[in-house]
Amino acid sequence: MMDRVRTAVIGLGKVAETIHLPACLLVDQIALIAGCEPDAQRRELMRAKFGIANVYEDANTLIEKEKPELVIIGTPPDSHRDLSILCLQNGADVLCEKPFAMSLAETDDIIEAARQFDRVVSVNNQYRYMNQYGVTKEMLAAGDLGNLFFLQCWQQMYYPPTLEKTSWRNSLKQSTLFEFGSHPLDLICHFFDALPESVHAVIPQLGDKYDADVLVQMTLRFPGERLATIALNRVSRAPERYLEMRLDCEKASVRISLGGIARAGLELTRNRGRHYPRMRISLVKGGEARLESEGTSRVIAREPQPAFASATAAHLRKMIEMRRSGKINYEGIGRAQQILRIIFAGYESAKTGQVIRLDSFPAPAKKQAVSAPTASASAIASGSVSGSGSESFSAPSSSSAPSSSSAPSSATASTSANSQSFLAPPG
Repeated sequence: MMDRVRTAVIGLGKVAETIHLPACLLVDQIALIAGCEPDAQRRELMRAKFGIANVYEDANTLIEKEKPELVIIGTPPDSHRDLSILCLQNGADVLCEKPFAMSLAETDDIIEAARQFDRVVSVNNQYRYMNQYGVTKEMLAAGDLGNLFFLQCWQQMYYPPTLEKTSWRNSLKQSTLFEFGSHPLDLICHFFDALPESVHAVIPQLGDKYDADVLVQMTLRFPGERLATIALNRVSRAPERYLEMRLDCEKASVRISLGGIARAGLELTRNRGRHYPRMRISLVKGGEARLESEGTSRVIAREPQPAFASATAAHLRKMIEMRRSGKINYEGIGRAQQILRIIFAGYESAKTGQVIRLDSFPAPAKKQAVSAPTASASAIASGSVSGSGSESFSAPSSSSAPSSSSAPSSATASTSANSQSFLAPPG
């Protein structure tokens, strides 16, 4: 039996509590050896709840003492570049929570470090590992559905950034598309098995009440005259729909839901001029996929329970398999970089009112070497920030954040330089 992979989690906030740490416990190949969290109360709470052997205030000390082989980074995105490089330089593979980084240049640095030190690095766009998406992809790949030509994706809820409990999230100006958009965009590109050729986005400013992108509409054109639309509405008063998709293919359509579903009823459907009664019953907490054709609908896949942690566990298993096979490839992390590029192109389109062709949109610059993490000990000592999802992060005032017209190569987020405090202990 192979030794288990020595694994650490940096950032012990709510995302770690609900996704990263439970995922580690689901993977037999993982030994959870350590965690890192500047907030002492949070650190001890997670240590006790998940039986973490050793917890640390800063990442440098954790890396030096524990020498992990795999690190999950669940901190605010402005720390992702430096923490990822720190781990990669010290021989650890990295699973980084989304958003990947604050700019395309930062993603370049991370990918170059992974290549330089021969490490696996991935971004946790884990939805593709959920059953409703996996089964749909298998049917597409097998040709059971025919060619996918149109995909609609939407989210509706009342959850503007001001309701976020984490300070770095509720202070974002480019929020919904940057912080959440990588999930639907990753799925869309996964289903089309391609990147879009062009992006057009509309992000209206809804008065003075919301100082962020609470409403996003995007149209993406794919090779072969294929089309996708995304509508993300965080100020809808309608019943919540966490993430909905409809895939229209030559032979059938597929409706995919993520989130709790409780539906029961008799519907009258129309097909080719005739009406048909249809009984529909759905009661699941995780989501489902339904095949729709000729006025009928049947379930093809279900997730009875929320699968955010189990999907992350599947992602971790794939990373471990790649490491043990010795055949490291960078296609996945390259795709994650391109997803972030699409997001920035969306913001540029909304700013200019133009369709952005991705073949002419600024691509990440190529670099030959990677510098070490940039934070100095004196800068680090100035404050503390807790993990992604924790409430102790001290963010700067909203006036310090750039406007939505900032350059598309970086995210507009008022996350603080104090997130660097994960890197070293107070001076």
